[in-house]
Amino acid sequence: MMNTPSLQAKAKKEVFLISGYLLFLAGLSLYLMLIPSNAQEPNFTLETLFLNVVGTVVIFSPILYIWWRSSDEVTLNPMVSQDVKPKPVLSIIALAVVLPAALMPVDLLVNHFLTLLPDGISTAAQSINEQSNAIYIVQQMEHSALVIVSLYIALAAMPAIIEEFVFRGILQHRMQVSGLKPIWAIGLSSLIFCVMHLQLVNLLPMMILSSILGWLYYHGQTLHYSVLFHALNNAFSITLLIGLGGAPNTDESSPWFWVVSVGAIFIAVMLLKSLHTTLRSEDIAHPNNAQ
Repeated sequence: MMNTPSLQAKAKKEVFLISGYLLFLAGLSLYLMLIPSNAQEPNFTLETLFLNVVGTVVIFSPILYIWWRSSDEVTLNPMVSQDVKPKPVLSIIALAVVLPAALMPVDLLVNHFLTLLPDGISTAAQSINEQSNAIYIVQQMEHSALVIVSLYIALAAMPAIIEEFVFRGILQHRMQVSGLKPIWAIGLSSLIFCVMHLQLVNLLPMMILSSILGWLYYHGQTLHYSVLFHALNNAFSITLLIGLGGAPNTDESSPWFWVVSVGAIFIAVMLLKSLHTTLRSEDIAHPNNAQ
């Protein structure tokens, strides 16, 4: 059935509340990071990973409460019931492997832009990026078998589940129910996702990644696809850090850099076109029209 004006108004109100809360958290985190500190470098342990997961649940608890209060409205609930098809899953796995290489030119563009900024701003941006990046935890910990398993659970699987539920299942979904066109709902929720992560250096690559997550949620009509892609992306980053000791070095002057990048971009575009064809179905009612 069509969304009623009262339901749209309720969704719009919740969008403002959730967005305002997330932006407040981002501003508070940025303020705390910019305060000079004489504290020693943090020592990351298994307890740190556990607290990281608990802390994520705690800071998102007001949003989960808003969702719970509206859970009796079927249209406002995150989409999870759509059947998961094998073909999209295989394409999503392939896309998660290819996308980092496809984004290398974007990373290069961002790095060149940073060199044009004053040293103080560039240094501050890099520092904030390191402090807000969970990958920093991976670099600081001993890589025993127990730690590696814990890293994949705490930094790959759990954030993917929690963040997709909040940013796609709740925020983006409510934006669509409130009357926003899907492209705007995906774009705005992705931008808030990036701001919340304070990835100032990686803003453009993360915006592309987040937009793909939102696109998968909208066209797949289920959280399963975006959670899978999000978890695989996180896991791939962790694997690179553990296996190679960090992200692979890239030399833009090498022809192989551009061969790999252009090839990865082409494959990523083909995979996205394939996913679009596979996921789209006339039998699926989009949330801004019916449910």
